[in-house]
Amino acid sequence: MSEKLRKMLFYILIAANFFMVMIYEFLTPNMTDDIIYGDIVAEATSFFDLFAQEFDHYINHSGRNIAHIILRMFLYTGNKAIFNVAASIVFVLISILIYLNVFHRKKYDLRVYQAIVILMWLFDPAISNTVFWETGACNYLFTGAIMMTYITVFRIFARDDNKSGAGVIALMTILGVLSGWCNENSSGGVIFFSMLMLFYKFREKKDFKSVSPWMYAGLIGNLTGFAIMILSPGNGARAEGAEEEHTGIMAIMARFLKITLNIKDYYLVSLLVFIVIAIAIFYRTGTFSKFIDSARGMLLFGLMFLATCYALIAVPESQLRTYYGAGLFLMTGIAAGFGFMVNEGFREDLVQIIATSLVAILSIIFVLTYVEEGANLARIKREFDERDAYLAEAAKGEEMVVEAPMLRPLWESRFSMAYVSDICEDKFNWINMTYSEHYKLDYVIGVDREEWDKY
Repeated sequence: MSEKLRKMLFYILIAANFFMVMIYEFLTPNMTDDIIYGDIVAEATSFFDLFAQEFDHYINHSGRNIAHIILRMFLYTGNKAIFNVAASIVFVLISILIYLNVFHRKKYDLRVYQAIVILMWLFDPAISNTVFWETGACNYLFTGAIMMTYITVFRIFARDDNKSGAGVIALMTILGVLSGWCNENSSGGVIFFSMLMLFYKFREKKDFKSVSPWMYAGLIGNLTGFAIMILSPGNGARAEGAEEEHTGIMAIMARFLKITLNIKDYYLVSLLVFIVIAIAIFYRTGTFSKFIDSARGMLLFGLMFLATCYALIAVPESQLRTYYGAGLFLMTGIAAGFGFMVNEGFREDLVQIIATSLVAILSIIFVLTYVEEGANLARIKREFDERDAYLAEAAKGEEMVVEAPMLRPLWESRFSMAYVSDICEDKFNWINMTYSEHYKLDYVIGVDREEWDKY
């Protein structure tokens, strides 16, 4: 295939990825925290009030200010379409950043990029929370892009090994602070990355003078942003609210077990693919030293995956979406290994046929899945819109206790968190209370959709 054709197809893939994400974003309604934060942001009398609100959030809730100021800005516009387009751009940006971390790649490498797209769509177990939910996307997708930008720039600069000057130091300091101030375990993984890169550079030259000032600046920035985040007074209040069955060493062991089981239940396939690729590279390179040299990037991101997952041992309770950064690191490691296999290590026709066929087959599965789940998202969106319109109209009347239909149980999708964000029969449920407060009602009570006949 000519380079001109590969270039055209490469950009078509990027554009297709963008539009596919954007369609799903437009089919995703605002849910739970979107409504809560939206009501708070609506109280702001000016753009600068958002920062006052965020300071209050820092004092009373958590130190994830980078994520939440991004969320507040989107909510302040009052137009979710702006977020939908921006989130689609950021999703594509992350795919490109992962691609740039594959050092063994061809120019406009279609297989490598398409493999990354498949990983991001089909192997993120919490994609409904991390990409297709406004609050979740600001907390994970957008911060994931910040962290991957820092990592990518760091690795490219380190590879050239000729960067210097105040501008480079300032850039890495700013990126370092931002990536250290994203979310606790993923930012911890970024700090781990910076430390590994500094250690590798020192071990290579056996001299601290060989470590460029901008590398120190990046790490110092990471630590600064991380310190600001974890020193939030609100973190203590959240920790006090968490409940555990065990204390002391038993609590630590219980957390370790839970993290391990989450890896087994949600990341096992990805982890096994990583291991198979690593074994193949080891056999092809022949010696341990050559293996380390050939698979250095892959192993780096594999270590970051484990470190980011097990960093969650520091907190009593965590959701699956908090593994998002770790998942990105694992995907990047797989992509790096895949790039070496198909472009450097294995040039045999059989390997090339298998690799290309695997990407093609998974692409077909992805497209078919996309169409099916897109139909489900459209149905869910329709029911959300109908219910929101009904509640808005009901709020104009005198009845303050309002019944509203729950979602039909037929359309549940891994690309939507609508069903875990749905109202229920219990009027005191926090989601029901969110809707009642939003629409200025006393109570909202969920009823079975099949029994509903008001519209």
